[in-house]
Amino acid sequence: MSWDAYCNFPSASAAMIAGIDGTQWGKKADWKSTADENKKLSKASIGSMVTCCGIKFMMVNVAEGVTFGVKGDNAVVVLCLKKCFLAGVGPKAKQGALIDEITKFADSLKKGGY
Repeated sequence: MSWDAYCNFPSASAAMIAGIDGTQWGKKADWKSTADENKKLSKASIGSMVTCCGIKFMMVNVAEGVTFGVKGDNAVVVLCLKKCFLAGVGPKAKQGALIDEITKFADSLKKGGY
């Protein structure tokens, strides 16, 4: 099984799935982040700053269990599960679609105990 399939969000320009410890399991496109950056991303909360794909985002809100942040015209969305988390970066104008997509992709992972 390829973990890349779990982060192929249509509205994301880059995305990834990683363990809560920050270990990257799979990615879409040219996702770039270190294990330390991933750990911070998995614990992101409103007001925190996170870096991924070379962009520093301010986390601004939580909707439907998804934490999201912005920087200019870009948005990042993060959904944490028990054993892993999903994250995607895309155009701020597609943030709502990205939240819907990440939630749908997470459903099968939740059913599998992740």
